[in-house]
Amino acid sequence: MSKFFHRFVAGFFMGIAEITPGISGATIAGLFNVYKNFLSSLTAFNPNLRNFSIEKFFHKLNPNFILPLFMGMIIAIYIASFLIDFLIINYLIAFKVFLTFVMLAAVIKNIFFDHKWAETRGYSISFFTGFSVALLISMSLVSLNFDNYFLLGIAGFFAFSAFLLPGISGSLVLVMLGVYPLVIKSVKMLDLMAILPLLVGFVVSFLLLPKEIIKSFNRNEQRIKMLFSGLISGSISAVWIHLN
Repeated sequence: MSKFFHRFVAGFFMGIAEITPGISGATIAGLFNVYKNFLSSLTAFNPNLRNFSIEKFFHKLNPNFILPLFMGMIIAIYIASFLIDFLIINYLIAFKVFLTFVMLAAVIKNIFFDHKWAETRGYSISFFTGFSVALLISMSLVSLNFDNYFLLGIAGFFAFSAFLLPGISGSLVLVMLGVYPLVIKSVKMLDLMAILPLLVGFVVSFLLLPKEIIKSFNRNEQRIKMLFSGLISGSISAVWIHLN
């Protein structure tokens, strides 16, 4: 398999994963062995300005790697939006059951397979913190109006931040916040103006976070995975309440 095709396929499955709640695009990137290179390429947009040069920027960006990856992601997200919209309209209950099983599988993988239970159980507080936060939002005990452009931008920021970490998908964050159906319909219709604030949030996260995420994830991988496992578990209720 050529490098271009491998990267395109990796991006394609990352796109499908990321638009499907409960499946992490970053986890798929790990399966295709492109996660570290992906984050490394994104850090090109957050350079050290004192040593900045166009040559260093493109060297770190690695266009031969990132372009086929992004091509695959964009195509997959557009195609999958039609399928997901079809499933929501015609097979909503079956789709919710599928997502519930996917989310539970992700939690089990994070807790019991990625690390030994004897190690991860020491971070139970992180799990229950994530679970409680997600449940509060999912059950609408925390009520936010995402018709507000600023809050829609905040949703985009958190969704893209989740996309960069294995264990939780950006679209799951959008489900938790109640804006997932809007995003699916807007992508399907190519109505980018309807979700422009969300895209701005994506860009801000894209510019600010990759370098910090690499540092934080390397330092606290087990704690972060337990936190996101809690978020995923607590968000199962969001799938049943807000996805319609």
